[in-house]
Amino acid sequence: MSALRALGMRVRARRWTVAAATLAAFGLYQASILCILVAGLGGAPNYLRTYPLWENARRIVGRTPSATDTVVLIAREPLLEYGRRHPDFGVAVWSFELTWSSLLFFVSFSALVGLYLGIGARAARWGAAGSLSGAGVVGLLGASVSSLTHCGLGSFGVLLAVAGISASTIQWSARLEPVLIPAGYALIVLAILSRARGLASARALAVA
Repeated sequence: MSALRALGMRVRARRWTVAAATLAAFGLYQASILCILVAGLGGAPNYLRTYPLWENARRIVGRTPSATDTVVLIAREPLLEYGRRHPDFGVAVWSFELTWSSLLFFVSFSALVGLYLGIGARAARWGAAGSLSGAGVVGLLGASVSSLTHCGLGSFGVLLAVAGISASTIQWSARLEPVLIPAGYALIVLAILSRARGLASARALAVA
């Protein structure tokens, strides 16, 4: 039996487990962002703002002649924003915006992590990078650099600042985005395929 066929059968058999693991990964990631922002920038959020999504999208489509520019602008549109305002001056102390592009990343990344956790098979041995920890660390690091840039330096930058790392080092870290994001996805996909090979091997032994 091929690894992909074994993976498909496993996913169908454990689809609710995969879905639950995906939701848990998404929730834990959002919670970690909130914790970093609260700890790094001093204070729990005290406001939440939602945006007129479809109205904004229609406005962009109607006023933007280039299809490429339309996609880019819509991807950058915020869905919601939360943060903390200064109690006396009313200005934002910090804020975080969830955009269409960041939501797409969070959902897709969480789905891969949920798939890895949900199928629950032993991974075949293909090196240290085959573990979820190896894939997850690289992917989450890339996500922090890529998608958390709507709150000043981004929550990853805030975390580095709290750790005492210089601002120049924080700015340099943004250059890692084109490498870290694909690497994170690739490592998780490889980890899933490794588990799929383990499933195929286990089924072959059971049949034998």
